[in-house]
Amino acid sequence: MAFPTKTIENFVKAGYPIIYLVSSEEERVENAIKSMGKNIYGDSGKFSVWSCTEGFRDGSENLVKALDKAVEEQSKGFYLFKDVNYFLDDPRILRKLKDAYQRLRKSPKTIFILSHSVSIPLEVEKEMAVIDIDLPDRSETGKIFDFIVKTYTPESVQNTMKPYFKEAAVNALQGLGALEMELALRRTLVGREELGGDAVDALLEEKAQLVRKSGTLDFVRSRIDIDKVGGLENIKEWLKVRRLAFSSEAKEFGLDTPKGILLMGISGCGKSLCAKAIATAWNLPLLRLDLNQVYSEAFGSPEAAFRKAIKTVEASAPCVLWIDEIEAGITRSGEKSGDSPTSRIFGYFLTWMQEKAYPVFVTATANQIDLLPPEILRKGRFDEIFFITLPNQKERREIFRIHLQNRGKSPDSFDLDSLAKNTEGLSGAEIEQAVISALFESYSKGKELDDRELIIAASSIVPLSTTMREDISKLERWASNRAVKASR
Repeated sequence: MAFPTKTIENFVKAGYPIIYLVSSEEERVENAIKSMGKNIYGDSGKFSVWSCTEGFRDGSENLVKALDKAVEEQSKGFYLFKDVNYFLDDPRILRKLKDAYQRLRKSPKTIFILSHSVSIPLEVEKEMAVIDIDLPDRSETGKIFDFIVKTYTPESVQNTMKPYFKEAAVNALQGLGALEMELALRRTLVGREELGGDAVDALLEEKAQLVRKSGTLDFVRSRIDIDKVGGLENIKEWLKVRRLAFSSEAKEFGLDTPKGILLMGISGCGKSLCAKAIATAWNLPLLRLDLNQVYSEAFGSPEAAFRKAIKTVEASAPCVLWIDEIEAGITRSGEKSGDSPTSRIFGYFLTWMQEKAYPVFVTATANQIDLLPPEILRKGRFDEIFFITLPNQKERREIFRIHLQNRGKSPDSFDLDSLAKNTEGLSGAEIEQAVISALFESYSKGKELDDRELIIAASSIVPLSTTMREDISKLERWASNRAVKASR
């Protein structure tokens, strides 16, 4: 979404004395508000910025005096206050804000409070209008791209720009703040003699590093071809049908953008692999949300951390959002109901899933589906719920073929039918471990890998289907009439 210039201007013209802006991009917001003041008041308008270290850049660091100054000055204009959220537990500040609200109601002056999150005490919440500042949209990102390339790249290098480079770079930058975009571009362009695929890869790596700093999101670079996932034909067919649904032509045809799928089933049967394969199949970026980090409070309050993560994901759209083991994140013991961070995050997530206006495809995985509240399972949240069970004989054959091929072995040299027949009850992850173990044994004996070593390695594994037989049976009974089978 574009910077909400029109919305802010409407609040100013309507006479709102105090406007609370939610953003972590101080420089971008400051420049935008300064430009807005010039458009509204011309050169006669005043623009002042206050921070707890520099005051109004004249030494007036005391917030009470700064608010008095903003109220008492005769000139019209904007006053942008940073760091106020750190002082909102002081009764004097709250009183001053209420007084400022009353005195500025008929004045051509506006106080802006800038904070990275919403933390407004009840005493003054009616005196403030709250506006969220979203991350830059594609149009703003394109302007940042043009400026940085023109400013920091020699003309000889600009002339090497491949036709696809700008669009690919803009896609890679989506989800970052304006300053992060500038720094990522500048680091990517330094010393580069050509603007093509290598530069895009470098930019994606920069983005992965920056997104990782948020602590709650990971930008997943690993790409998994859907053909490298054994079995799961029903999921593959479902994905194939909806692959083009993100195009403008699909929207004109009357199609809605797919919302997401919930992959439930037995551990080690390919749920996480499938999440990666979806992003690859649709050629979309993949962002993984770590709910444990959201609740850790290492990155602010859980609600603020979750909202910030969602804003980043929306700015990266179209994309795939992967939430692994979702049941662990929204059914934390003792917090499922009531006024707790979990219940508030859960409510926000449900509303967002139902109403989201951005093309974000949510892929959630769950091992213990019975722990999930019924609200999240109803139609409208996810497009479909798929149940992934232990691979059948045909799928085990395919899984063996894939893992042998991945390790440079010719599948035709092995009796895949026999291997599949002798590994009933093993999950895909267990078959992979059998191949790895057999490779170690063969290498240590100085001989080539053969069927015998693979069968010995597989037989030494005690599968989950044995150790968790009761839990698996319970899961299969639950899914029998509530979910679509992932395999045919």
